Amino acid sequence: MGSIACIAWKGDTLVLGDVDGNLNFWDLKARLSRAVPTHRGWVKKIRFAPGKGNQKLLVMYTDGAEVWDTKEVQMVSSIRVGRNVNYRILDIDWCTSDKVVLASDDGCVRVLEMAMKSASYRMDEQDLTDPVWCPYLLLPRAALTLKAFLLLQPWSDTYTMDISQVDYIEKDEIKGLIQEQLNSLSNDIKSVLQDPSLNLLQRCILVSRLFGDESDLQFWTVASHYIQSFTQSCQPSGSAPEGQTPAESPQSTPFSHLDICHDTLCESSFFQRFQLERVRLQEVKRSSYEHTKKCADQLLLLGQTDRAVQLLLETSADNSSYYCDSLKACLVTTITSSGPSQSTIKLVATNMIANGKLAEGVQLLCLIDKAADACRYLQTYGEWNRAAWLAKVRLNPAESSDVLKRWAEHLCSPQVNQKSKAILVLLSLGCFHKVGEMLHSMRYFDRAALFIEACLKYGVMETNDDINKLIGAAFVDYAKLLRSMGLKQGAVLWASRAGEAGKELLDELSQTEGTVLEPSPSEEEVDNSLGNKD
Repeated sequence: MGSIACIAWKGDTLVLGDVDGNLNFWDLKARLSRAVPTHRGWVKKIRFAPGKGNQKLLVMYTDGAEVWDTKEVQMVSSIRVGRNVNYRILDIDWCTSDKVVLASDDGCVRVLEMAMKSASYRMDEQDLTDPVWCPYLLLPRAALTLKAFLLLQPWSDTYTMDISQVDYIEKDEIKGLIQEQLNSLSNDIKSVLQDPSLNLLQRCILVSRLFGDESDLQFWTVASHYIQSFTQSCQPSGSAPEGQTPAESPQSTPFSHLDICHDTLCESSFFQRFQLERVRLQEVKRSSYEHTKKCADQLLLLGQTDRAVQLLLETSADNSSYYCDSLKACLVTTITSSGPSQSTIKLVATNMIANGKLAEGVQLLCLIDKAADACRYLQTYGEWNRAAWLAKVRLNPAESSDVLKRWAEHLCSPQVNQKSKAILVLLSLGCFHKVGEMLHSMRYFDRAALFIEACLKYGVMETNDDINKLIGAAFVDYAKLLRSMGLKQGAVLWASRAGEAGKELLDELSQTEGTVLEPSPSEEEVDNSLGNKD
C-alpha cells in the first residue's frame, strides 16, 4: 500500500485506504488481510454503516463514491462523476443503515438508496399531514413578497396575517400558496408578529430566523444592539466618547452586552473580561510546558504582567527554555515605560519583527505600552484578526476605532472582498451612514431601506444633504423592488417617503393599471433579499 489516507474500524474489521486508491481489509479476529486495488485514485473518506452487524462501507474518491460489503469484500454499488452524475461529491456519510447522504458542489444534499440511485422526491407531491413552514418552497417572487409582508406593513396601523387584505397584484394560485405559508405559522409566532409593541429591529430579527437566513440574522442582531446602544449614548444623561459604545462609558446606565459568539464585534470592556476569564480557565487546565507558555504569552498581551511572571518562573531548571524564561521574567518585572529602556526595547522589537519574529516583537511592544504600534505591525504583516483582538483588549476607544476602521477598509478591498464582514465591523463602530451606503451599493435594497428607517427612528443618523440623498435612493430602490413583487401599496408609501427622489416613481405608480403584473425582480435582487449569497 501507499501512504495511508484514511482508516475505519468496526467490530473485528479494519479498513485502510491509501493515496493510490487501494483498499486493505483486515479481519482482526482471523488475523487475515486482503488488498483490493480500485484504480480510482486517492481514497478521501471511508465510513461504516450504522447498526450492529451491518458491515457495509461507504468510500469516497475524488471522482465519486462506492458502497462495499466488507464481509464478502465486494463492491455493492458505485457512482462516478462524468459517467452517471454531472456533479462533484464534496462529502459523504450514512443517513440510515441502508441510505447514504452526499453533499455536492451544486449546493445540494442528496439521500440515495444503497444502490446509489436517486431517491429525491418533490415536496409538493407528498401528502403531508400538517402544514410545513418553508418559504423556499414558493417561487422566488412569492417568497420575496412573503418576507416583505412579514417585515413591514406601513399601509395599516395593525398587522394582519391575511394576504387578501392587501392590495397585492398577483395570480390567485400564488396568493393561495402564500396564505398557506402564513397559516402554517404557529399561533405563538403569529401573536408575536401581530404585537403592536414589536419594534422594527425585533421584527427584522424574527423574520430572519423564520427564513433561516444566517447572514441577515447576524446583521440585524449586531445592528439592533449597536443602534440601541448608541441611542442610549445620545441621551442627555450621559454620552460616550467617539468610538466608545455606551456600555463602555462610565456615565451611562448598564446595557446588555452583545453575545460573545460575535467575538471582536463585542464591546472592548466586555471582550477583555471574557479573554481574562478564558486565560484563567486555561491556566487551571494546563498540563504541559507548552500550555503554560501559551498562557504566559496571552497574559503579557492582556497586560497581566504579575501573573505572567509567576508562570515564567515555574519553568523547571532542566527545561531548555529555563534561561530564556528567567530572563524574560526579570525583564517584565524591571521594565519601565519611559527613559532609555523604552527606546532600546522598541528597537529590539522592531528588529525582531523585521527578522520574522512577529509574535515576540509584538509582545515586547505591548510591554512598553506601544500596543497601537504592535497593531500596525500586525496589520502590515497581514495578521488582521490578531490586530483586531489586540486593539480590543489593550487600546483606548479612539485608537481601537482607528485599527478597526483600517480592518474594514482592508475587508472592502478587491483582493479580499468581504464587505458583509466589513459592514459588521462598521456597525460596532457606529458608522451607520457608511453601512447604509455599502448596503445600497451592494444592492441589498430591502436591508438598506429598513436599516436606514431604523436609524432614523432611533435618532442615530443625523440628516444632512448626503444622508438625505442616500435616504432618497434607498427608499426609491426598495419601492421599485416592492413594485416588482406586486405590492403596489407598499411601493407607493416607500416612494412617498423618499421625497423629491420618489416623485417620478410615484407618477409611474399612479399611471400603472391595477391589474398589470410588474416584471419579476432580478435574480441578484432575489439572492440578496432571501440570503442566497453573502
